[in-house]
Amino acid sequence: MSGETVLVETRDGIATVTLNRPEVRNALNPSLLLDLERALISLEADPAARVIVLRGAGDKAFSRARTSGAWAIAAPRSRRASPSAVSRASWRPWRGCGRR
Repeated sequence: MSGETVLVETRDGIATVTLNRPEVRNALNPSLLLDLERALISLEADPAARVIVLRGAGDKAFSRARTSGAWAIAAPRSRRASPSAVSRASWRPWRGCGRR
């Protein structure tokens, strides 16, 4: 499975999820967060994925926090989002954690 901003490969029980925006040091933006969430939901349902390794493409950084203006478009104008607010809204505990 692969998306534009997130690549997923599963081999021998190990799922490797790669943030794929090396030109901006894998900076988080709404598109990448959505692709990442979709990938993790898909892996949660995949019995072949026993371990998930998260990595960043390129050789400069794993991930930069965000690009300029990325958080402003993640929420309505009346409620500007901070990175922590977007993180809380985007992430939930992974139900498959500890699954055998």
